[in-house]
Amino acid sequence: MQPDKYSEIKEQITEIYHENKGRYGYRRITDVLHSRGYCINHKTVQRLMKQPGLVCRVRMKK
Repeated sequence: MQPDKYSEIKEQITEIYHENKGRYGYRRITDVLHSRGYCINHKTVQRLMKQPGLVCRVRMKK
């Protein structure tokens, strides 16, 4: 079995997610990853977020 090629990116995704208290979805996380120098597709980020169950929490508009 080969090592996980997305292990570093998974750590970054969970870090970004928790820094923003679960408010960022896959689109914004993809933008942050691009600004940090990672070249990754938004669909891959979406798939990697689904595995641990990271879901964007929507705020109520007042």
